[in-house]
Amino acid sequence: MARLLAGVSKGVISPRVGAKLIGYFDRHEGSIGIHDDLNARALVLNDGTTTIALCSVEMLWLWSNIVSAIRQSVAARCAIKPENVLIFCTHTHAGPAPHVTADWDRPLVDLIADIIVAAFHAQQPARLGFGFGQLIGYNINRRWLNRPADPSVAVMRVDTADGKPLAVLGNYACHAVVMGYDNNYISGDWPGYASRMLEEELAARGGERCVALFSQGGAGDVNPLTETVRQRLAAGHPVGTIGSLTSFYGRFDVGLTDSWNIEDRAGGTFFEAETIGRAYAAEVLRVWRSVNASADVPLWTEQIVVNGAVGPDEPPGEGLPPEYKAIVPEIQSGNIPLEIMVVGIDNAVLVSQPGEVFSETAVELRKAGQQMGYAFPVLVSYANGSYAYLPPANAFSEGGYEVQWARKYGLSRHLQNRIAEAILPILQRHVTPQQ
Repeated sequence: MARLLAGVSKGVISPRVGAKLIGYFDRHEGSIGIHDDLNARALVLNDGTTTIALCSVEMLWLWSNIVSAIRQSVAARCAIKPENVLIFCTHTHAGPAPHVTADWDRPLVDLIADIIVAAFHAQQPARLGFGFGQLIGYNINRRWLNRPADPSVAVMRVDTADGKPLAVLGNYACHAVVMGYDNNYISGDWPGYASRMLEEELAARGGERCVALFSQGGAGDVNPLTETVRQRLAAGHPVGTIGSLTSFYGRFDVGLTDSWNIEDRAGGTFFEAETIGRAYAAEVLRVWRSVNASADVPLWTEQIVVNGAVGPDEPPGEGLPPEYKAIVPEIQSGNIPLEIMVVGIDNAVLVSQPGEVFSETAVELRKAGQQMGYAFPVLVSYANGSYAYLPPANAFSEGGYEVQWARKYGLSRHLQNRIAEAILPILQRHVTPQQ
């Protein structure tokens, strides 16, 4: 087996000030400044047979046609196959719409492709390893407060051959919505803070050019548990969950002055974003210190496309209202192509989904993968496109905000079952006794 090579790169992708921010429907003015720059971070891995690019982008999401354009640009300029490029977003709600090309002096596609190509050309001998940790008390299930929010923190450590930090990839489930609809500053929200903190800490340990990539796990039904939210919950006043699906501590009524809905993200502060970022970064570093990195790391990747559209036995899609059409791609009736990318890295496997995935789906993947023999199964959401919310079957009978998106889009209640059935033979084919 050839020894592992790895290359990294990082670059600013902030739009012009004045660009409208997306992620909320009641924010109509353009951005008024840059609180912290948005970045894309790339990591290229090469085992001598397979070359894979992982790219973390500080945006809400990227449409599949934008991802395709980035892949084609990368493939035209270096030896990475388009299907071997995995692009995932941190899901900040303080970033611009990626399809509004006038918001950048240079096309966003070119900016991101440049960063991936630079990482390819920066390859050097490297060592890699994985670990799992947990971060409890900083995320909360926003549909049912008394249901779990996945606490798992996955960490991939990449070092140079002489042991200096080169890259770290973390994965955690927590919506990047500390900053609410009343914020008009461009920001990476809490994941942006976390990545910068990790890069500063690892630079002090000799990793001067170390990049810290962040990927969201099953964050579709998970919100940040900030100090403000914590205090509101502790007060014991009636609280409604997102989409008014459930209520706690008494009957929720928007007309009551002491009622509050957890979907109301007004009043979030950059201090709170920093607090969550700092807690996450500390857990990543704790895990990072315990990871044993190796230079013998086999790589593999496969892609499948799952049709997520409603079947003939289900009600047809309700249709997208104008405000939805402005931020999600149009689809053909009866065909919603969900690209699922499965990436094997030694005894770990990354499984991507192009949208907002529930916490329970990430937990089920991790459980199934571990029982199969993979030491580190990781769900990566908001990856290689976005078709909004991708709920599990049981959520459709409950309804709520996320399911409303799916029904309007025409997504099937069976989509997660279809995905699970499609990836199972891939995982079975690649698992080895050593895992």
